[in-house]
Amino acid sequence: MGSRVQHFLRLLLSSEKLTLYTYIAILLKSELLLAALHAPGIAGLNIGKMYFTVPPVLSHFMLILFPVVIGLFFKKRGRRNYLMGLNLVISLLLISDVVYYRAYSAFLSLRFVLHPNGFNPLDLNLWSYIRLFDFWFVIDLFLIGIVTIFRLRSTSIMSRKLERKRHPILALVLMFIAVGIVSYDHYRIDVKDTTKGEMMFFKLSWAPFQSMSDMSPIGYHLYDGLRLFGEAKGINLTAQQHTEVQDWLASNAEGLPDNSYKGMFQGKNLIVIQVESLENFVIGQKVNGQEITPNINRLLGNSLYFTNFYEQVNNGTSSDSDLMTTTSVFPVRIGANFFRYPTNTYNSLPKLMQGMGYQTVSTHSEPAGSWNWVEAHHNIGYQTSWDLRTYKEDDTVGLGLSDESYLRQLSDKVTSLQAPFMLHVITLSSHGPFDLPDKTRKLQLDPSLDKTIMGAYFQAINYTDKQIGAFLDKLDQSGLMDQTVVAIYGDHTGVHKYYQDQVDAIPSLENEAWRTHSLKLPFIIYSKGSTGEEISTIGGQIDTLPTLAYLMGVDKSKFETTAMGKVLVNTNKNFTILNNGTLVGDPNEKEKDHILRSFQIANWLHESNYFAKP
Repeated sequence: MGSRVQHFLRLLLSSEKLTLYTYIAILLKSELLLAALHAPGIAGLNIGKMYFTVPPVLSHFMLILFPVVIGLFFKKRGRRNYLMGLNLVISLLLISDVVYYRAYSAFLSLRFVLHPNGFNPLDLNLWSYIRLFDFWFVIDLFLIGIVTIFRLRSTSIMSRKLERKRHPILALVLMFIAVGIVSYDHYRIDVKDTTKGEMMFFKLSWAPFQSMSDMSPIGYHLYDGLRLFGEAKGINLTAQQHTEVQDWLASNAEGLPDNSYKGMFQGKNLIVIQVESLENFVIGQKVNGQEITPNINRLLGNSLYFTNFYEQVNNGTSSDSDLMTTTSVFPVRIGANFFRYPTNTYNSLPKLMQGMGYQTVSTHSEPAGSWNWVEAHHNIGYQTSWDLRTYKEDDTVGLGLSDESYLRQLSDKVTSLQAPFMLHVITLSSHGPFDLPDKTRKLQLDPSLDKTIMGAYFQAINYTDKQIGAFLDKLDQSGLMDQTVVAIYGDHTGVHKYYQDQVDAIPSLENEAWRTHSLKLPFIIYSKGSTGEEISTIGGQIDTLPTLAYLMGVDKSKFETTAMGKVLVNTNKNFTILNNGTLVGDPNEKEKDHILRSFQIANWLHESNYFAKP
């Protein structure tokens, strides 16, 4: 038996055999990682969910081939040491990815070297996430090492059997082929989009698993490294650019005297609810005689209701809404902030509230890695974040944990918070394509409408509205609502943003105005016992921080030279800018020139990490 093992290892440790073995081993371990990510406990195999969509398989092979064939530039022990070292390093990287994914539903990134505060934002004990399964990634290296040491008397056997020749020409040819195939797939999939969106390659998805399955583990980390020195690289502003930013922010402050809205809700808890895909046109509307949002409607009598509040998100969609709500800075024009600059520093709403003695918490019923929201929220300034890991996944609607279960569990958690607190709540169930199970569809709609995208949207919004109502009722029963303000807004438009063609194809609607994509979102600030008021000032998501901060009693001097928005209840600016650069309202020429510079100023703020500078 011993002689057979020795014979096998003699062959394995010869140069050509070890090169082939290393390639196969890394390929299989990469597939093992992908197969584990959707297995129970991420400690098994789920081959059916290895890939989000069909990936460019040949490029996956080539991404492994490239580093392996570098070994052909070496001879004898140099090649052996390189290949075994490569196998070891990649194996340890894949183990680390699995462990980190269990904790954060994300993967390791080189940015953690430069920004270690983003590595473990929830202060988890990562060692506790290691499983026995993980040793499959290195078991071959253990076996080779043990048998080499104890069975082969390594020096005599290896010196006789290892290939002495280098193969630089072969290595260069194979590397050229690998680069050519990967480049071609990137061009046809990402640049020319010949698959019409059915495939992605070197593009980040909101879900890290999708990016990993599209790029392969090796490709994912290669792309991550390139981004660190590419689109995610920070810049140093020139003296002129720095002056431009400083002057823009200073001139953005209106310097108006305070009015009766200042500190209107001072001392109360603040709950901010970001509702997935909630558009303004459904508020106060009926369909087939039934209110679409009855629970939100009943809040209006005790709310400040901003009726001209516009969507301003860019590529980061929901995460851009998080960003503007909490920082009052427009998102970058290319890519998404939560992926490009998750470790940036901002003068944020949670920091302002913390400065007034508030405990600050954000919560979402999604994994921490989706849109990289936990790392970003940590650096924005939330003291605590509750991700999907902190909830029991006992009911699914749409993309994940149902809003019913999520908000029910959240209402119990809220009672553990010490007042005063700020809680930022993000919902999920009303996400497109709005395909809710029949048991949750409570509106009685005409079949001709119910089977359309608009009918599905009404059902989804009605479902989430019901859960928000139940959530607030439960807090009211506990006595919390007497000392709590609730701000409700949509993260972005929904049925019109992504399904306008389907909306246009509906033969007839009860209200033809429902077809129009107005880009308006509801922004409602509710306080039990207060007097309701509609405020028609034109604004957008960029104005959320200054408006809430002002109402909560934060002095304007704390934010007016860092916020790009305005205080909607204390402003002479009745205009805003949409994400496509269109102006809504009627600014004068000076105001127009100022607001049209917004996106360039925002880019410089993000790219230079402006607010982190002393």
